[in-house]
Amino acid sequence: MRPLTDIRGIGPARVLALAEHGFRSLSQLAAARPADLTVVSGIGAVTAARMIAEAQALLDQPPAGAEVAPAPAPEVVAETPAVAAPKPVPVRAAKAAAKAPPVPDAPVTPAPVETAEEARARKRAKARLKAAKAARKAETLSKAFAKAQKKAKKKAKKAKEKDKAAKLKAKAKKARKSGKKAARAKG
Repeated sequence: MRPLTDIRGIGPARVLALAEHGFRSLSQLAAARPADLTVVSGIGAVTAARMIAEAQALLDQPPAGAEVAPAPAPEVVAETPAVAAPKPVPVRAAKAAAKAPPVPDAPVTPAPVETAEEARARKRAKARLKAAKAARKAETLSKAFAKAQKKAKKKAKKAKEKDKAAKLKAKAKKARKSGKKAARAKG
């Protein structure tokens, strides 16, 4: 049995979303209508139709490396306009159904329709959350900036004190030299 992830656009997260709505196998997906799939978050009508078509195509193809049962010989059926011949069940579909674990059929409940007021309220709540996140980020940045500013002031003060000490030392050295010159001139 092929996994749902063989269909383009279905990954692990979408497999979980589909399972929540009762679609756990390719055969369930292939038998679904596009309207059934649009209740799953992130699946629109076009995507649903594409997924159903791909699931049906995958069910018609044998899995890689699997043996394909020879096609049954065509039956000769007398023409009776009142009764149609039953459609034969493919061998691999019967085998897959026998191997598949029983899956309880979950009722498909349509997503509740959102009113315009509810949509506006949801958007306002989302905007408030976004604004609160931005405020927290701004506060964090301002604290980091204040810390960096304090560090820069401290470093500048230290450099200024070092420069002042160097000037005093140079002045004292100059005074000693000039004192020695004055002592030699007297002596």
